[in-house]
Amino acid sequence: MQLYNTLTRKKEEFVPAVPGKVNMYVCGITAYDLCHIGHARSAVVFDVLVRYLRSTGLDVTFARNFTDVDDKIINRANQEGLSSTEVAEKYIQTFYEDMDRLNVLRADIEPKCTEHIAEMIQLCEDLIAKGKAYSTPSGDVYFRVRSFPEYGKLSGRDVDEMRSGARIAPGEEKEDPLDFALWKSAKPGEPFWESPWGKGRPGWHIECSAMSEKHMPLPLDIHGGGLDLIFPHHENEIAQTEAATDNHMARYWVHNGFVQVDSEKMSKSLGNFKTIRDILENYLPETLRFFLLTKHYRSPIDFTFEVMDDAEKNLKRIYETKAQLAEELSRAKWSKAELPADITTEFAESLAAWHTAMADDMNTAAALGHVFTIVRLINRVTEDKNLRKSEGARTLFTQAQEAFDRWAGILGLFSLDAGAFLNDLKLCRAARKGIDPAKVEALIVQRQEARKAKDFALSDSLREELTNLGVDVRDTPAGAVWDVL
Repeated sequence: MQLYNTLTRKKEEFVPAVPGKVNMYVCGITAYDLCHIGHARSAVVFDVLVRYLRSTGLDVTFARNFTDVDDKIINRANQEGLSSTEVAEKYIQTFYEDMDRLNVLRADIEPKCTEHIAEMIQLCEDLIAKGKAYSTPSGDVYFRVRSFPEYGKLSGRDVDEMRSGARIAPGEEKEDPLDFALWKSAKPGEPFWESPWGKGRPGWHIECSAMSEKHMPLPLDIHGGGLDLIFPHHENEIAQTEAATDNHMARYWVHNGFVQVDSEKMSKSLGNFKTIRDILENYLPETLRFFLLTKHYRSPIDFTFEVMDDAEKNLKRIYETKAQLAEELSRAKWSKAELPADITTEFAESLAAWHTAMADDMNTAAALGHVFTIVRLINRVTEDKNLRKSEGARTLFTQAQEAFDRWAGILGLFSLDAGAFLNDLKLCRAARKGIDPAKVEALIVQRQEARKAKDFALSDSLREELTNLGVDVRDTPAGAVWDVL
């Protein structure tokens, strides 16, 4: 597999440090609010990476942390009249609920900041002993950025340029404006832990260094997160970890791109902030997951309701094809004919190209393109009454069904029962358009009764009424079925 390494700024062959085993650590949420679509993208991207690596036979140990003490958590606790612990546990639980709906697998290791205070204090002490950090009279501990010559190697920033214009704020006891906090002295009313420097709590950056080192041998094979974490979070992680351990922190640094909303950066101030729950009020969870995989993970992805509608239509096509496959394979008799060579050749090439796309820096966008090539080929066969009954068709249908099962395990898509999904999708679209399914069903019954009574004028009138509601009715041997136009 080729994987883009932010550290080297190029795609590299992914080779684990220990053959057959992968240690992967991804920065998780700060648990103070509901997860937004940006959280969803990161979670889905690294979920697919874990699934894909495992599908190749690698033994992956996946860690994703929770930040459960932080300024934002403390502020939310004060607003809600809760303790910081209660706030963090509340939003960790909502994270699980949202991720379960998006079919994101739980991590193997899920460390919390507050469960690793001793390790963080020890890391601070190690850095102070090496002269890489220092404590202040007020009880803060800072990392000496200039003591780590490689600072900036991940983000590409120059320390001297960063120093230009940087200032020490009034009241700060830093030696240098670039130095960052490893440990913060406690303010009145804040949660705190005893330390050699007095009552305090960890800085944000140090937690991942301490937790990853405790649970996994360094260097990690993969360390990941969103692009926004490259600087300062991951840059600072590298500095403090490598300065303390004299070892590399990670061999491959992987970062997913931003989510925009209507081509603008998502932010509460712009009023375009979308939580996962906001979106799932109107769309099925698998539609959101599908949408998030339609772009390469390193590219920005633009959320609009129009692209969500497109994702929904494309997902519907795939599930309709799955349903068609099941129906075709239920046939008892097949002719001995083979399929045309151009169909079988393109089918085989598309199956192989799917794996090539995933091995090329996990290009899910290209992989989904090959899925639709397979869908097109299946539809081409089923639309030909002679081809669809051939032994060659049965072979192709069987291979396609097996492929959908493999893709389901890797992409976390297409795993649901086709009939149930299509029905849920119909009801979801109906709700979005204000269509009452009970009213539709009642009108369809009236129309069927009118057809039986040969009252074709009433039947046509009822069909027109259904069309005006935004409903398409199709008469089948099993009865009338409806869908949203």
